[in-house]
Amino acid sequence: MFVSVTVRMADPMKPEFTAQNPIVEAATKLRARRDIGRAIDGTGEAPTEAVPDDAEASLKLFHRRLLDGAKRLESILGKGAVKIVRLEKPLRLRVRFGEKRVGLDLDDLHQLVRVSGADLDGEYQFDSSASVPALINISKISTEAGYGEALTASSLLKLLAQDAELPRPSHLDGSGPLPL
Repeated sequence: MFVSVTVRMADPMKPEFTAQNPIVEAATKLRARRDIGRAIDGTGEAPTEAVPDDAEASLKLFHRRLLDGAKRLESILGKGAVKIVRLEKPLRLRVRFGEKRVGLDLDDLHQLVRVSGADLDGEYQFDSSASVPALINISKISTEAGYGEALTASSLLKLLAQDAELPRPSHLDGSGPLPL
């Protein structure tokens, strides 16, 4: 006896297929993270001017680089994705991305920056040998993970945006083949 079974495969070009396929979904998320990372890196981490000697001037330059990176990030994710607030006397920065918040408070007397939020808590000092404003956590001991790693404006934005998802492209909403 011979039994014929017809198996109909799902069309991989339809959204129903990609929605149920975890591999395609994971690849889409990875691609989105790379796109966001590239946008943030486009902030021009190359030095445009000499890094200042004091912590206040370095934090002001760090703020300027944060603004540049946030502008690029918002061009992808939409306006209002990143909020950066600068408070004076003493100089403080507040960065918000969705539910994540980071505060950077200047301790001018000790030439330190106290960072709080997003598992970055600690006292940081600007690396005077770095070509861009880079903070080094001096609260960590040498055996802890992340010891000696620099925190730049770009790396801070990447950390905050690591779980961000890009909005679905409008050209994928229509049915049929993609327009040329």
